[in-house]
Amino acid sequence: MIITSSRLRLVLLTCCIAWPSAARTQAPVKPSPVTAVRTVKGQVLTSTSLPAIRLKFDNHFKYAGTQKFILYGRSQAEQFFFVDTDKTGQIARMYLVQFEGYLPNTNATYDYAVTETVALNGQTYIANSDSVPNVSALLKQEPESDAARAVTFLTNKGFHLPEALKFRRFVRLVDDAKRNEFILVYIEVTNTASQKPDNEFSARALAGVHVVNK
Repeated sequence: MIITSSRLRLVLLTCCIAWPSAARTQAPVKPSPVTAVRTVKGQVLTSTSLPAIRLKFDNHFKYAGTQKFILYGRSQAEQFFFVDTDKTGQIARMYLVQFEGYLPNTNATYDYAVTETVALNGQTYIANSDSVPNVSALLKQEPESDAARAVTFLTNKGFHLPEALKFRRFVRLVDDAKRNEFILVYIEVTNTASQKPDNEFSARALAGVHVVNK
């Protein structure tokens, strides 16, 4: 569920970082019979379902951990972090992977307005790019958001986040009922001194990860 424009700009933000949030469309509640198992081994993140996928990250991105939580009392979220930092723990760029699905008692579906799509290993992803000039200010607006939880997790791990950042986000609905989604977010520090357009940002967003559908 990530993101109203303020919430998405959060997602680090996150997702879990900015574009219009998924609409909460009313739909019959159908609990999923599938239990997904997700593991990280070396540079590879593997998910057995929702979706069944493998992500291999470049060696510059170190696995920083994972967390699960209930988001706004409506959905279950599971986040994984791969970060590229200096010796002090300052994050220069990172990937956030989020698996999210509505709880059985939540009568809703995900529904995004599509303005851009990208094909990754034969699957179509909704994509967008944006920037966040003041991360702290945005997080204060929604302290219970998935973005805020991501920041808290990384901070507690000893990492330092940039105050200004930009992100490229990829989203895919992974079940016919549209009650589960997969989100991949690339985040990097914004060069506030440069006013030139960054025409290579979209390419960099995918340069550090290889997506394999199982």
